[in-house]
Amino acid sequence: MSSSSSLGYFERIRVLSRNAKLYLIATAVQGLGSGIWNVLFFLFLRDAGYDMGFIGNVFTAGALATGFIGLFAGQVCERFGPKKTVLVGLSANLILLFEVFVLDSKVLVLASMVSGLIGTLSWVASAPFMAENSNPKERTYFFSLNWAIMILMGVAGSILGGIMPDIFRSILHLSLAFEGSIAAYRMSLTVSIALMLVAIIPVFLVAEAKRVNSCGFMDLLNLRNIRSGRTILKFMIPAGIIGFGAGFIVPLFNVFFKARFLATDPQIGTMFALSNVTLGIGTILAPKLSERFSKARSVVMCEFISMPFIMLTTLAPNLTLSASAFVMRNALMNMAGPTNTALQMELVSANERGTTNGLMVMSDNVPRAITASISGAMMTGNDFVTPFAVTTITYFCASVLFFLFFKDAEKKSSTQYSALTDE
Repeated sequence: MSSSSSLGYFERIRVLSRNAKLYLIATAVQGLGSGIWNVLFFLFLRDAGYDMGFIGNVFTAGALATGFIGLFAGQVCERFGPKKTVLVGLSANLILLFEVFVLDSKVLVLASMVSGLIGTLSWVASAPFMAENSNPKERTYFFSLNWAIMILMGVAGSILGGIMPDIFRSILHLSLAFEGSIAAYRMSLTVSIALMLVAIIPVFLVAEAKRVNSCGFMDLLNLRNIRSGRTILKFMIPAGIIGFGAGFIVPLFNVFFKARFLATDPQIGTMFALSNVTLGIGTILAPKLSERFSKARSVVMCEFISMPFIMLTTLAPNLTLSASAFVMRNALMNMAGPTNTALQMELVSANERGTTNGLMVMSDNVPRAITASISGAMMTGNDFVTPFAVTTITYFCASVLFFLFFKDAEKKSSTQYSALTDE
């Protein structure tokens, strides 16, 4: 990145609104807490005696709830505004306490479902919030910076997650036996939940303009606010295919490394941290990539380059090579994600952004939830190749479709493109 382009990049960031900056603070705190949680929770369940099949089912419960509530969450966002929706969604982190302190299989599945149902509200409302608090010239930068902060704070969380159980064991003189291990995990996960709840404070301070609701809640339920239906469908199809493939490997990466290569918690935490550092750097660079090649082409280019690394992750003969492939796949596949979301928000009208993002969450999470359980059963039976092969094939198909759908989208205005695709 040249000096002049760097100045342009940071100038766009400097002029972000107060609301945008408050949201970035909330993202940073949320990222730190979720980084700890993502590294430790499934490892906690595994140490508690649950196999990978059940762990896959826990993920499936939450992802299915997220998928099925996605559309409704988008409509709540349209009706009540992004701020209120985000606040309610963040409060769902309280439910995670049940997953940490009640080691009962039914409670774990139910808590995963309920936290997925409520937590989806903040996820769905995030893109409309960012679109509402940015102009077209800075939007891709805001989306990318927000994701980069989430990722890079997740790095710190991943590192902390890898060492926190050992720190608690050392400070409190806990044994390495079952009770000591579970206690150390519980304390670490409680810290992560507390951090995620703190993210509520900066969002609460956001000054939201008074909203004028152009349609009632029943109109939203009937999707009468939708004017770009075919455009939204074209986003949903590749997202659903990618979700189907991602469910085979993404939710189980941490337990995959432990089962396949006998990786330790600190090693897994370090791998997740390195992957997020690389992804964070890539996400920061993504806006420049989209300016040069267009948003749609930059998304597809990153996805295609990532595909060889998917199979290398499972076929590698040792942990070092597998971890390196994992780091590269994660960065390349996901670095253009904010660019994709910004494109979605630009190609639909303002009063359908929440519904659009809800539909995107639904199309990604429902298939992802189904395949996570299938993959968990496969990995329990020591089949570590088939899940990765399926993921590679589905990613290829989805990327081709996305390119065909949107290669020329940015040559038209949002209104022109929606009118063309809805004829």
